[in-house]
Amino acid sequence: MAAIVFDAYGTLFDVEALVATATELIGDALAAKEICRTWRSKQLDYAWNSVLMNRFLDFDKATDAAFRFALRDARVDEERISTLVPRLLQAHDTLPLFEDVKGALETLGEQHKLLILSNGTFRSLQTLTNTQGILFSFDYILSTEPIRTYKPTRAAYQLVLDTLTCDKADVVFVSSNHWDVTGSKAFGFKTYWCNRAGRVADEVPQNRTERLLR
Repeated sequence: MAAIVFDAYGTLFDVEALVATATELIGDALAAKEICRTWRSKQLDYAWNSVLMNRFLDFDKATDAAFRFALRDARVDEERISTLVPRLLQAHDTLPLFEDVKGALETLGEQHKLLILSNGTFRSLQTLTNTQGILFSFDYILSTEPIRTYKPTRAAYQLVLDTLTCDKADVVFVSSNHWDVTGSKAFGFKTYWCNRAGRVADEVPQNRTERLLR
């Protein structure tokens, strides 16, 4: 097996950790959880829609805009939003690793090439991996930013083949996001769904996926 490719957000880095930060800043655990849920949904909406409209918005800007929307949607006043957003962005840049990540990377890296393929900007991915001490665990860290599109487009997964000059059959793609697993499976990669949230598989499109549970 030539390479194992990991998604970043929600797979290696715990996006749900933002709820604790938001709770500390806002002082209301239920409101913070809802804000973070709205933020994540809008972050992906803004990113994907920017591609569909041919008005590419990089992932850092989508993240910023989504935080602002989520706070406004929760009826937080504008003055407070201007204070909260930089702190939430900082927390997003320093998300913690899931506890199993370092050990898994160390073991897998002994026999396989390891890569990250993420919709995040290279700046954010470099910051995250460096902050958490796993920057040099990977042979390559790939961002979709240079090709101005996002997973699950075929062009995004093609970045792996262009980088490694290998066959699709030599790649295993690992993600906690079922839409990402579906996309990489449709592209032709072997896939594992790291179902950290204990969710059910998406109904559409139908696509058999091997599952790797936490």
